[in-house]
Amino acid sequence: MANYFDLGYLIKTFPIILSYLHTSLLITLVAGVIGIVIGSIVALIRINKITVLDKLAAIYISFIRGTPFLVQLFLAYFGLPELIQKLGYQGIREIPTLFYVFIVFSLHVGAYIAEIIRSAVLAVDKGQLEAAYSIGMGAIQAYSRIILPQAFSIAIPTICNIIISTLKGTSLVFNVGVIDMMRKADLMGANSHRSLELYINVAIIYILLVFIISKLSTFIEKRQVGYHQMSNL
Repeated sequence: MANYFDLGYLIKTFPIILSYLHTSLLITLVAGVIGIVIGSIVALIRINKITVLDKLAAIYISFIRGTPFLVQLFLAYFGLPELIQKLGYQGIREIPTLFYVFIVFSLHVGAYIAEIIRSAVLAVDKGQLEAAYSIGMGAIQAYSRIILPQAFSIAIPTICNIIISTLKGTSLVFNVGVIDMMRKADLMGANSHRSLELYINVAIIYILLVFIISKLSTFIEKRQVGYHQMSNL
C-alpha cells in the first residue's frame, strides 16, 4: 500500500503545504475588500444609469463574466506589461507578480459583486430612499446609511459564495509564477513522486477554509436576522 499511498508522508508534508496558506488568504482578502468597493460603486452607477459610465460598467461586467478567469489572468500578467512596454515604459517587468494578481482578482470579484449588490439594492423598499431624501439626506448619505447596509444584509449569502469561489480560484495563480499551496505541492511532487498525498493535503486545507467561511457567513446572517427582528419590536 505504501507504494501507492504513504499516510506518513501526507502527515509530514501537511505543515509545509499549510505554511503557504497566507498567499491564498492575502489574495482573497485583498480581492474581497477591493472587489466589494468596486462592485458597490459599479452597482450604484448602473442603478442610477449615469451617462457613459453606465455603458462602460455594462461592458466591464460582460467581459469579466464572459471570459474564463485564467484568460483574464494571462491578459493582465503577459499582455498588459507588453502593451505598456510598447508605450515606452520599460520598468513594468519590475512590478511584483502579486500586483497583477490583486488587480485581476479584485476586478473579477467586483464584477460579480456589482450584480449582487444591484439586485439587493433594488430589493430594498424604494420608500426608504424617498424618506431619506425627505429628511434632507443627500444621495451619498442615503445610500451609505440607509440603503447599502440593508442591501449587504440581503446579499450576505451570495457574497459569501463569491468569496469562496475567489479562495478556490487562488489555486490558479501558480500559472503566473506565484508560489502558493498548489505550486508548492507541484514542486514537492516532482521531487518526491508523491503528488497524490500532497494534493490531498491541498484539498483538505481548502475544504476546511470553505467550511469556516460558510459557518462565518451563517453566523453573520443569523446576527443580521436577529438585529432586524429586534429593530421591528
